[in-house]
Amino acid sequence: MKVENIELYYLSMPEILDEADGSQDALIVKIEAGGLIGWGECEASPLTSIANFICPKSHSAANPIKASVVNQNLNNLNDIKKIIHDVKHKSLMIAQTPHTFSGIEVALLDLLAKKENCPIYSLLGYNKSNPKIAYSSVLFGKNPEQTYDIAKQQKNKNFNAVKFGWENFGINIKNDEEHLIAARDALGKDINLMIDVGAVWGTDVDEANKRSKILKEANIIWLEEPFFSDAFFEYNQLGKISNLPLAGGESCHSVDSAKNMIRYGNVNFIQIDAGIAGGILAGKEIFDFAEKNNVQYVNHTFTSHLQLSASLQPYAYSSNSLYAEFPQQLKSLAWDLTENHITMNDDGYIDIPAGVGHSMKINQKALEEYKVDVEIYINKEKIF
Repeated sequence: MKVENIELYYLSMPEILDEADGSQDALIVKIEAGGLIGWGECEASPLTSIANFICPKSHSAANPIKASVVNQNLNNLNDIKKIIHDVKHKSLMIAQTPHTFSGIEVALLDLLAKKENCPIYSLLGYNKSNPKIAYSSVLFGKNPEQTYDIAKQQKNKNFNAVKFGWENFGINIKNDEEHLIAARDALGKDINLMIDVGAVWGTDVDEANKRSKILKEANIIWLEEPFFSDAFFEYNQLGKISNLPLAGGESCHSVDSAKNMIRYGNVNFIQIDAGIAGGILAGKEIFDFAEKNNVQYVNHTFTSHLQLSASLQPYAYSSNSLYAEFPQQLKSLAWDLTENHITMNDDGYIDIPAGVGHSMKINQKALEEYKVDVEIYINKEKIF
């Protein structure tokens, strides 16, 4: 069969807030081939990805992604790998390409798995999946009291691990300490705590190291994204001088970038977003490299359960990489997008969906309810 048609749906909440929440908008990919439909989701800046998909050719390495995908064969994994190669080669000079193609690749794999009547992870060579420890992924409160309340809520939901991130952390050490104490007091000593600072310190190792004492006192499992994603030297230095367990990788836009985070950043956990790094096959390659280097692979996601399922596929079989991000503060758009959802059991674990494809069923009403109307013209000719 061949890729017959690709549709992109730009979805958005009525208001986009200035907060670290990727569930406020979405670009959903629908691909048709051989009477089947595959669905995927692109991460971050939908309009930029739409332009990336349909933009006029600028030169031989700046082509629209659409040109490398539509009318291409889709009968096996090698066909998808050929498409991946063509997109990388022909759209190399467009920076948004990894984001845009990640969602397309997920839809291609979803469609191919439907053709083969199997889960996506079976296409990766896995004959089964293993449950993951779901960690609740939430934002810090506006003050320590709110952080305490949020932590208590997650404990009451039976989570074995909770990650606090981004908001109101990393600027003032005293404030940071109060948030950490609040989180740990509410969770108790037995629940794992992770901290995500969203690259707040840029490349400032000294500023990051000032928090090493209070982070160790909070007994964290990892400190996530202390620096920009390409600051490999700084990651390495902080790890050496602080002896803190470090995590990073969600902003890596390629397999090689993630591998270099492992090689030179010396992280303990590599966190990969299937909507950013190039898709599920990119994640699988990174996972294989991480396993060989004794680094735990962790999914990254803060959007819909379609993307949550996609993010779990690369390491579905692993019994060494145990943690899975499980966002708890999604906007209604992300929750409403699918009719079904991944659920956590009473022991704090989630199962990778074992249905056909990524197993998530798109809610057609949500596509209409949150749709943003977009029309793009060039010289009065409508191209989108």
